[in-house]
Amino acid sequence: MHFSHFTLALACLATVSGAVVLKRDTPTQVYNGSGWIENIAVRSNGNVLLSHLDVPELWSFDPSTKAGTKVASFPGALGLTGITEIKPDVFVVVSGNFSVSNFSITAGSWGVWKVDLTGAAAKTTFLKLIPESGFVIGVTPFDNETFFIADAAKGTLYKMSITTGDYSVVLADSSMKPPSNAFIQEGIHGLKYYEGYLYFTNTFGGTYNKVKIDQVTAKTSGAVVSILTSLTDVEDFAFAPDGSVYTAARSTGVARIYANGTRTQIATVDTASSVAFGRGAKDKATLYVSSSGGGLYTIATS
Repeated sequence: MHFSHFTLALACLATVSGAVVLKRDTPTQVYNGSGWIENIAVRSNGNVLLSHLDVPELWSFDPSTKAGTKVASFPGALGLTGITEIKPDVFVVVSGNFSVSNFSITAGSWGVWKVDLTGAAAKTTFLKLIPESGFVIGVTPFDNETFFIADAAKGTLYKMSITTGDYSVVLADSSMKPPSNAFIQEGIHGLKYYEGYLYFTNTFGGTYNKVKIDQVTAKTSGAVVSILTSLTDVEDFAFAPDGSVYTAARSTGVARIYANGTRTQIATVDTASSVAFGRGAKDKATLYVSSSGGGLYTIATS
């Protein structure tokens, strides 16, 4: 999430390295919920899970009925941030205290839950509190046992076990930290492990980066590589089947980044917060886009 009072002005004035603007696709709003949707994940049955930042609730959107239903509540927190699937229909969800009214963040409040949707009813299990945390947002699986989580305030990457909750620092790097003049302490945000590399955005730092991961130890191997700089409030992202990346940015909407670093603006979605592709035969080319205004949109990418 990015809350700069001058974001829109910067978006109008900034020149993004390697960017080209082609046609803009028209997003279709498929769900008009309430509150702030921070992150989304698509289930194997096609339903879209929606984590809310304004309340500690996980919701589900059914594309066939266009209806939203509450899946679970998470006590002891003001809201939710990241969500990812670590094994079939078992998800990792991050909770903590962020005030959407005054943008204050409670350090040490951030914890991790396991949400099991394999049965008739959702089963939530609190996995671990991270007392040294500043502001945890991004989460992505490494394998069926281990996942990565990112502390946006401290610029720290952790790995954690879904079985035990044991965790350790993988990397603390300047590329992950927020700049000193950031409106809130938010650096590393979007996080994806893909083909041996961990990719991440730095929202206030305005960068998109990668670092190689050892496929046995889940530790970093080599230095962080910057792919793009001078981006404006980029948050979450999703990999397309061809390896290109679709990004969500609060002020500029949805863009596509190709392997050669070229960036193309795709669509305008107000306060875009997260993106994810459909998983079925009919919607695998459909990009779902959430917003902090409570909306969910679709964009046909082919």
